[in-house]
Amino acid sequence: MSQQEMGIREELLKRFIESGERERLQEILRSKLYVSGWQDRVKDKCQKVVHESGEGVEKLTVDSIAEAVTPFARAAVSEDIKAEILEDIRAFIFRTLPKTDS
Repeated sequence: MSQQEMGIREELLKRFIESGERERLQEILRSKLYVSGWQDRVKDKCQKVVHESGEGVEKLTVDSIAEAVTPFARAAVSEDIKAEILEDIRAFIFRTLPKTDS
């Protein structure tokens, strides 16, 4: 990635955060995940990991549980939710990027 591209990326991220768009999209995502039952499925998976752990509960860490559950959690997000959030991010980028005469 070129220096110019890195600069644009950093500026977009700064605007994404400062505009409140990131927080707005995070809240939309949280709501959609809750409505879809995703949180309950991830919670159940965490409980399963804890119960099936051969190490014993005393030796488990939050990091080890997160490492075991993260691939499942990511895969459990519906394609519709992913597509909607991605479209919102794209729309923000197109609104934010300077217009060029090319």
